[in-house]
Amino acid sequence: MLKKAFVALAVLTTITGCKSTGPNVCSASTRVELPVSGHVVKGTASTKVIVFEPDLKVDTSSTAERITASFHQSLSKQVDMTGSTIVDRSLAKKLKSELQIAEASGRYSSEGVPIADFAIFTDIGIANFSREFKGAHESYDPIKDRRVMVAAACNFEAKIEASTRAVSLPDMLTLDQIEFVGDSTYSYDTTNSRCPIPQDQINSMIAKAAKSAVTRSDELKNLLAPRASVVEMRQCDAGTMVRIDMGSRHGVEPEWDVDFITHEKVINYAGVMEIETSGYGEGVVINNAEHGIKPNHAWVIIDKDMAGKVKRGDTVKVKFESVCNSLGSFFGSFCHDADEKISDTSLSDLLKF
Repeated sequence: MLKKAFVALAVLTTITGCKSTGPNVCSASTRVELPVSGHVVKGTASTKVIVFEPDLKVDTSSTAERITASFHQSLSKQVDMTGSTIVDRSLAKKLKSELQIAEASGRYSSEGVPIADFAIFTDIGIANFSREFKGAHESYDPIKDRRVMVAAACNFEAKIEASTRAVSLPDMLTLDQIEFVGDSTYSYDTTNSRCPIPQDQINSMIAKAAKSAVTRSDELKNLLAPRASVVEMRQCDAGTMVRIDMGSRHGVEPEWDVDFITHEKVINYAGVMEIETSGYGEGVVINNAEHGIKPNHAWVIIDKDMAGKVKRGDTVKVKFESVCNSLGSFFGSFCHDADEKISDTSLSDLLKF
């Protein structure tokens, strides 16, 4: 319900052309006493990540450098969106062979290596470009409800398939393997069956396909999504809001979606103490950068009915869900066609056309 209200506000903002901001933070006098969580989990703000240049498993001649550079840039942008710190690229290049050996052997020494929490390895398995000529022909047009003549044309497609492994350091455990698939298409009317196209445009299409492969997936962002802890709750006319111990210096931005998770110590069936986790709701970072987001904390607005469930020390995990990756076929198609302009967008941004 809360999210729908924010979406409605975004649509209204687009229609009216007015820029809106979220509510002001409730005053300290409206603070609500909170019970303490049975188990407090340390947040993951300021996570450090090594993003390695992708390895090409195919021969793509002169386009190889363009592909790896585009893919690396897109991966780095995704990691940066999570608020993580990316280890210096030149230093990462020196560490790559060492960590590849460590990954194969399962042994890793952190001596002399800058502290990092994760390493991102990528293998590009398919990177190709194809062209097809279609002569003039008749085709049925369902809108006009009649057959129409289609002009002769050349159709081009660039395609990328890659696999990314997120590895935790220093234990070298593979946390997830993410498959990326992206493509880029282009066509023009012509009677020339050889379908000439400049090499620069081919390179550009392949680079665009690499970017599309990464931006059309939220998996990597959610794997590295920062976590914070609830430290306070306030209630006033502006709504119910909680303070979390993570702010602008950790990359927090207005209107970030977050999930609320509580942790509880329990005795399992074998009589052993363990930690159980359960989610109980979601919230949105207040769209008020001046007062709602400070360097080391931020305010999240929640539904009133969640107030009785919140405990100090509960985990708040950022949830990345791009509109382009979560809506139906209409917006999915629109985003695919506009990949050059849209990478990760809100509904209000998407509707500005």
